[in-house]
Amino acid sequence: MPPKFNRILIPLILILLFGLSGQILSSAQALSNSLYLPVISNDPTSWIGPFGGSIVALAIDPSNAQIVYAGSWGSGVFKSTDGGQNWQSTSFGLTNLYINSLAIDPTHPSILYAGTYHNQVFKSQDGGNSWVWSGTGMQDQAIVYTIAIDPFTPSTIYAGTRGISNNDGPPWNGVVYKSVDAGNTWTPVLRNVGGIDAQDWAYSLVVDPNAHNTIYAATHEHGPYKSSTYGDIWTSIQNELSDLSSRAIVISPDYSNGTTLFLGVWHVDTVYKSQDGGSSWFRPDPSIPQAKVYSLAIDPQHADTVYLATFTHGIMKTVDGGLSWQSAGLQDDEIYSLAINPIYSDYLLAGTSGDGLYRSVDSSSSWQHRNTGIDNAMVTSVVLSPTDNYTIFASVYGAGVYQSDNRGQSWWDINAGLGDKFVHQLMMNPSQPGLLYAMTDIGGLYQNDLNAGLGWVRVGQGLPLTNTFTPAFPADHPFATKEMQDAFTTPIETTTNSQLLSVNLLTMAFTPSDPHIAYMGTGGAGVYKSTNGGSSWQPAGLAGESILSLAVDLTDPNLVYAVTNSPGSIKVSNNGGGTWTDSYQPLTFYSLAASLTKSGDLYVGTNAGVYRFRSSNWKALGLTDQVVTSLATVSSQPNLIYAGTTSGAYYTLDAGLTWKFVDEHLRNQTIQSISLDPAIPNLVYFSTNTHGTYRVWIGF
Repeated sequence: MPPKFNRILIPLILILLFGLSGQILSSAQALSNSLYLPVISNDPTSWIGPFGGSIVALAIDPSNAQIVYAGSWGSGVFKSTDGGQNWQSTSFGLTNLYINSLAIDPTHPSILYAGTYHNQVFKSQDGGNSWVWSGTGMQDQAIVYTIAIDPFTPSTIYAGTRGISNNDGPPWNGVVYKSVDAGNTWTPVLRNVGGIDAQDWAYSLVVDPNAHNTIYAATHEHGPYKSSTYGDIWTSIQNELSDLSSRAIVISPDYSNGTTLFLGVWHVDTVYKSQDGGSSWFRPDPSIPQAKVYSLAIDPQHADTVYLATFTHGIMKTVDGGLSWQSAGLQDDEIYSLAINPIYSDYLLAGTSGDGLYRSVDSSSSWQHRNTGIDNAMVTSVVLSPTDNYTIFASVYGAGVYQSDNRGQSWWDINAGLGDKFVHQLMMNPSQPGLLYAMTDIGGLYQNDLNAGLGWVRVGQGLPLTNTFTPAFPADHPFATKEMQDAFTTPIETTTNSQLLSVNLLTMAFTPSDPHIAYMGTGGAGVYKSTNGGSSWQPAGLAGESILSLAVDLTDPNLVYAVTNSPGSIKVSNNGGGTWTDSYQPLTFYSLAASLTKSGDLYVGTNAGVYRFRSSNWKALGLTDQVVTSLATVSSQPNLIYAGTTSGAYYTLDAGLTWKFVDEHLRNQTIQSISLDPAIPNLVYFSTNTHGTYRVWIGF
């Protein structure tokens, strides 16, 4: 056939084939859900969300309020050029993506600073397009909680930091630093707050714009401090206050009656006010609910309007200078950050712990999610419907449960009735595919009958309650959130039985051989067991332990394995949780997966790779330089294992003899869980703790 004819015929054939494939796909989607075609309408390998995550810091360009920056916990800095409607990553050059604080140079707004968790300060001189490290002089691995820029001399900057504690307690190595050369070098100006045995740190700093020689600091355990000498000399200004955990401090823009300050408190007293520059303090509204305040924002145009970002009452608001307070929305969220549009102060932005970013255009009367482009969600698990090939469910820590009916092209939350949006795991009942379970931080166990359409109902009779709350994971665990790594580990005390909290519910496992039997791993109360599909539970040993991972043998419902927060051994029960024994190895254990093809085989993820455990015998299976946080096995392929680590994902086709890296997009990502398409084991969903979900087609 002549070449010219080929050039004409081949494109015609391709056009016909693509046209027919579109008709075939359209027809297939219209068929019964039981029919599965391995054709995906969008790119099968892609980040699919959901969008959102933890937004710790916000900063608005003072010269152009359409430009907003958001500092995320794990994904760096995001930028919006339309007032917070849409976002794009702007983190080039950031070698630490855990952002604690942001500040914009008020006279040159293309210059901004980002304080990180354990990596000092980064600086951008081009509106966030690129960043360079700018922490010379700061202590090693400094956590930078706050940055304050002198509005009259913006080359002068203050930063509140904390160093490394050797015992997760005092002394904290808290230091306030000052730079007089725009962040190029830093020198300490405040240290040893509370004495050498405390070395407390500042969470919040503010420079008085009316007298820029004056700087105020809110310290973690020793209340407010003040300097009237450009930071050279500091004094405590607690006065009427006892030692308290002050968290945030702001200055009123109204100086007609002197310098007015508001001080947000983490424990008990919520908020204080001073009308004389900190010489005296009072609680303007003693009846205000006891709320844990994380940050404050004051309306630049209406000085009597102040907002509190809290972890216990959403957003609170006063319009009369603190004489009275009312709820301002987002009560179901833990609020990190607030920002008020300096030109149109009815416009507000709120950053949450896990639930992404919200925007209000009516002074907080209503709020709408604005997460498009913020790929920072901590997705703890993904569940794929076994009956509908396009339906996916995802649990987002801090944002509840989301559903997609198009394999992740779009999502919406299904949180009706869900009393706690901090979900550690989703689980589908294997014998009732329409029955979904959510394990939460303090709300207990919830069940959603998708066929009934009634939303979430709290279930789990017999699961433990407590009058204190402690973090689900230790601070050094790969799944630890910002709160777990911060110093906010003091338990929340409750006072009445009606306030009893559920213990953290961390992981649930149905037995493959009997779907009526399930085991629950709790945070601090050991293992619980259900013999009726999760309706009721009873203790099954390891009381007082936190259970980080569970697995049940393929054929023996009484052979159960558990990983606790105690390194050095896994726990094994041969009698359904009646008794437990230790199998020791000098390792730290993170994840378990029972073989789906051979009874008695267990795969274990450790701080030194993957191991196989069989009849008390251990065998290393590779990845010895990796911290393995999640594992998945495949029922149809006995030698196929997926492993998620703190630096990406791997798979082996030969039971661990060799491993291949899954995809460069997952490089340096911590994998929370691994989910397989029910029909095709090489279509895999990797849940990450900072970037949402990555779906990848792995060609064997």
